[in-house]
Amino acid sequence: MTTAHKGCLECGKLWNDRKPGREFCCSSCRLAFNNRRMKRGAEMYDLFRAMRRERDQAKLLGLWAEMCRLELRWQQEDDAQRPGRRSYMPPRKALTNLRETGRLPIGDVVAKSYRAGR
Repeated sequence: MTTAHKGCLECGKLWNDRKPGREFCCSSCRLAFNNRRMKRGAEMYDLFRAMRRERDQAKLLGLWAEMCRLELRWQQEDDAQRPGRRSYMPPRKALTNLRETGRLPIGDVVAKSYRAGR
């Protein structure tokens, strides 16, 4: 588990607490951080969709285990290149962002509503 870091999540530059909630020292660090998240997300996207939509084939191929190995590799890269700093959005913040932008159905049961439309 990564502990709270008092500095830029990308370069590690430390700062004082004048601006609470601050995560990056400059826009180039924010951009590098977000680009890494987007690249990794694109790699995970097809694997996750296949796991959800072609479950039998995904199970045969051990897709979940491969997704876990991929995430472990990313964590090892982060530990080597950016020790002590997370490379992902905290769960509460990720869900809040999705809900606030309307990209996450609030309270809908996705599987039930999908199957009902078949």
